Amino acid sequence: MPSAAFYQTTVVIEAARGASDERLAIDRSDGAVTCVSASAASSAFAVAPQRTMTAHGIMGIISLLRGPYLVLITGREVAGSIGSSTVYRASEIRVVKAAVESRVLSGTDAFDEATYLRLLDSALAVNSFYFSYDTDLTSSLERQQQKRQGASGSLPLYRTANDEFFYNKYLAEPLISVAASNPSASAFVLPVIHGFFECRQVMVRGTAFNYVLVTRRGRKRQGTRYFSRGADEEGNVSNFAETEQIVDFAAPNASSTNPDLAGTQMSYVQVRGSIPIDWAQVINMRYVPKLNVTVDESRERFNKHMMRLISDYNDVVAVNLVNKVKYEKPMGDAFSKLSQEFKSPHYHYTHFDFHKECSKMRWDRIGLLLDELAQFTAKFGYFKIKHDPRALSQAGEPLQLQVGVVRSNCMDCLDRTNVFQSELARVVLTKQLRDVGVFTDVDEIANFTGMRSMLNNVWADNADAVSCAYSGTGALKTDFTRTGQRTKSGALQDGRNSVERYFRGNFFDGERQDTIDLLLGTFKVTPGTPSPFTDDQTIESKTLVGAVYVCLFMLAYAFLYPRGGHWFCLSNFVFTSSWVLVLGFVAFTVMKSHTAELLNWPKLSAYQYRPAVMRANSTLSLPLLDRLLSSPDAKASLRNDEIKKSWPTDKKLA
Repeated sequence: MPSAAFYQTTVVIEAARGASDERLAIDRSDGAVTCVSASAASSAFAVAPQRTMTAHGIMGIISLLRGPYLVLITGREVAGSIGSSTVYRASEIRVVKAAVESRVLSGTDAFDEATYLRLLDSALAVNSFYFSYDTDLTSSLERQQQKRQGASGSLPLYRTANDEFFYNKYLAEPLISVAASNPSASAFVLPVIHGFFECRQVMVRGTAFNYVLVTRRGRKRQGTRYFSRGADEEGNVSNFAETEQIVDFAAPNASSTNPDLAGTQMSYVQVRGSIPIDWAQVINMRYVPKLNVTVDESRERFNKHMMRLISDYNDVVAVNLVNKVKYEKPMGDAFSKLSQEFKSPHYHYTHFDFHKECSKMRWDRIGLLLDELAQFTAKFGYFKIKHDPRALSQAGEPLQLQVGVVRSNCMDCLDRTNVFQSELARVVLTKQLRDVGVFTDVDEIANFTGMRSMLNNVWADNADAVSCAYSGTGALKTDFTRTGQRTKSGALQDGRNSVERYFRGNFFDGERQDTIDLLLGTFKVTPGTPSPFTDDQTIESKTLVGAVYVCLFMLAYAFLYPRGGHWFCLSNFVFTSSWVLVLGFVAFTVMKSHTAELLNWPKLSAYQYRPAVMRANSTLSLPLLDRLLSSPDAKASLRNDEIKKSWPTDKKLA
């Protein structure tokens, strides 16, 4: 367990394992990181430290306006294991000030620093960060084996980590720089993934094994549902994630009457990701956002993305689940067109209109897609490796490889994608268990009630975890994933989640996008630059918001304390109708002239589809306000760009 000692000018960190007598020293003034010996640290810091603290791992270091901050994992829970390696979930992550105590901010800087810290705390408060001290959780079992074969000797975890899924790499960069010149410092670098991990023991006819499901979310184009879509210029796509299903006979609690199974692990990998073109859904306060699709400028992005997948996974089958008609049709057409133009023997494309084929709760029809993919499922296979049961931590012998991957997507890469991936995983799991003799040739997962229920719940939990990270709510259609059938209560829950997604997407996700951009380094804090947290609302839009609150208050008053003693009294009807009309007028004014100002946009990184807010435009008109303020000078002053922040200039952040 690493321990940190805070001295007047330096923070000294001691690792619990693997760093011999080396210590990590962080300069509290500029954040410079060096590696020093234990004896040098003892002689340099003879006085007692100002304070000490322990942690389970270091996610990294981030520099804000005041100086460096440590991001420490201070709480952990055992999530399960892969083979003999324990996997932990970070239950508490703290951002700890490492800057010198004498540095004090005031005014706007103090406000900004407090906002940055709040955003970081929000980004780290989710329960979906996982890590392990002795296995590379960022890489699939097959990728780990490939890296072992290509390496001479044992490498530290950060050296073998998959760059796409090394979620805290930006935070860990100061530590990685030190470790590059001093290998002993490698013990301080802890790769962390963001996504999902679940480990369950399964018993089938006296054979026990662990079923592991792990989803690794990519870090290179991450964000929220409406503010991160499509592919960037490097071919990185939004909501990219790799999901690996592991059948683990190498776990300590595994047992079998068949000695050949001892030490065996089988793995199957799928990926998901946004449609790899230049597209966006631009929020506009309507339930269905405006769809922007640019096909001609997307070819290079599409090609880069697919070539990277082919490089990483060999063959690729892209399964497109969007609708073939109406709103989603341009997306399907664009994907199909670019797929036809992409000439590669390693790439295959199919379009399955999920909503049409499975309409009226005919969820069994997803079997049509699985049948279509059967040839690829058989061709791609799965990864299988055999370890020596007496030395499970040692490299094993691969018996077969997975030579291709299925890439699936819908619009969000959430709900329809979750259903499809869970069904495909069951097909492969059935084949795996038949191949090793746990299942007979006629056995199906449906025949084993406990196993079926476990799979349903694990995959539904995975769907919720990925959905919460991207959309802010649980996944839709999880009633089918959990029970194998669509239910009315599930449909009602989907309706509630859909409404919540609307409000989050329009009024909350801009700030959530900021939390991700700050955590992943898309936005880097630079002292001396203008504050990104400017007030974007005009006085007109603020007045409209106040009017909405007044209308809602008066309507609630009329409901709770009706005039005339009851709701249907004429005087109460006139009173209520009047306020409904006022509310309707306000809503009309908002939708016509002030939509962009009242939506929640990201502030830290530029969003190219954000409409320009005409904050100083004297042509903006709000009739009620114009009547009250007939003087042009008065109206102009209220529209002034330099609206002062509501933060006391003498406020200090210690």
